[in-house]
Amino acid sequence: MKKFSLLTFCILMSFFSKAQIALATDENIPIADGQVFTYNTTDENIATLHYKIKNTSANAIKVRMKIMSIQNATGNNFQFCYLSTCLPSVSVNAVYPSNASSPIAIAANSETPSVGYNMWNSNAGSGIFPISYVIKYYLVNNANTEYGTPVTITYKYDPNAILGVNDVKNNQNSFAEIQTNVVKDNIEVISKENASYNLNSMDGRILSSGNLKNGKNSLDISTLNTGIYIMTLKNSQGKIITKKIIKTD
Repeated sequence: MKKFSLLTFCILMSFFSKAQIALATDENIPIADGQVFTYNTTDENIATLHYKIKNTSANAIKVRMKIMSIQNATGNNFQFCYLSTCLPSVSVNAVYPSNASSPIAIAANSETPSVGYNMWNSNAGSGIFPISYVIKYYLVNNANTEYGTPVTITYKYDPNAILGVNDVKNNQNSFAEIQTNVVKDNIEVISKENASYNLNSMDGRILSSGNLKNGKNSLDISTLNTGIYIMTLKNSQGKIITKKIIKTD
């Protein structure tokens, strides 16, 4: 019995040691462990980091994320989205999805879609000191115990940073544009191509979805309550645009 238990343990350890997690941008550019993403603006179109989580192993994995540290901020006005959930704030040592919820499941040799996985700081703070969020992505087993090698990245807002051309997303080539994010009855979207959209509540529920045609589109949200919503646009190449929508009376 002891030999069997030892053999089982060795097999399990071998399985876990082979499981790998990796991150990539929505353009499929690998993200290195320890990489820092720096933005000198809080403009949502420029400072939103879209990414996906990749399983590079031949076995299914389960993933959670942990906010390791926050510098010069409280976690408010930091949009953190995953799966179908979009949080308006985070806190130090918080785990997402929470330990009381199911982790993110990724099939063997597969990846999450970049849609729904993004982060954005809208807090300008003092306008002098940088704001940063350190986030760890890690594997858990069926007992919710961490194993394997995690990936840690830093999202940084630095108002004094001087960024090169390649460090900033160029919004001029976006496939669609939301005319204004403060609306009453209709969201006006001008699209350069056919695309699709989802409108989510801040707790992640999909309230509306459909297709956009090339040209001007008007989406009726008159029946929704006043508040904040998240709109995600996606084109046929998988490019993503995420925008916070504020509905007024």
